[in-house]
Parts: sequence; C-alpha cells; structure tokens
Amino acid sequence: MKKRSNLSLGIEIIAILAVFIMSITILSKAFVTARGKSVSAARLSDAVTLASNGADVFLSCEDDKEIYEVLNENGNAQLKEDVSVFYDDDLKADPNGAFRMDIISKENGDFIDADIIVYYNEEEIYRINTGKGAGR
Repeated sequence: MKKRSNLSLGIEIIAILAVFIMSITILSKAFVTARGKSVSAARLSDAVTLASNGADVFLSCEDDKEIYEVLNENGNAQLKEDVSVFYDDDLKADPNGAFRMDIISKENGDFIDADIIVYYNEEEIYRINTGKGAGR
C-alpha cells in the first residue's frame, strides 16, 4: 500500500471544503429566495382578501360616503375623489398601515363601475373590477 503525501491530502481537504462552502452558499440563496416568494405570496393573498371585502362593501352601499362610513375604523379611511382605506400587515385597521385599498367608483350610464386596487407600500399588488346597477 502506498502512503499518501501530506500535499495531496491537503489538496483533497481544500477541495472538499470548497465544495462544502459552495453547497452552503447555493442552499442559502435558495432559502432566501423561497422566503421572499413566501412573503410575496402571503401579501398577495391578503390583497385578494382586502379587494374581495372591498367589492362586497361597494356592492352593498349606495355611494362613496356610505362605503367610507362602513370601512372607517380608527380613522383608517379617507374620502376624497375615491375611498382609500389603510390596514397593517395583520389586516387590522391602521391609518399608517402598509396596505392601502382604493375603491374608485364611476358612473357608466345605468351602471356604476368600481376599480378596487390594493397597494403594499405604494406598490400595486392586486386589482379587481366590479359593477352594479345605478338604481341600486
């Protein structure tokens, strides 16, 4: 049996360490990417929930003032040309929340259409459109 030299053993150890470090780096990047996608998916799910609730409120109310009154909790809603409502990351009413839902209604003949847009930190993440008869 031939004895290995200290040099070849050292090179093997360095090669194994290099492969180990590269593997850890690749796995770390994969976990960071997965975490980012998970957070984005959770925000999108929350945005869909908010928009769905906003659509229900729009369909059940007569006008923007009534929408404002229904959604306003703790001063989290604003009524200007449209209705804007703010929520925190747990979807609790918060005037300083990162989520903002705008309900923009406009008359269209015998119908009233609404764009419901949800933002997270001013970035649009979800939008739906709905409508109802104007006589409602």
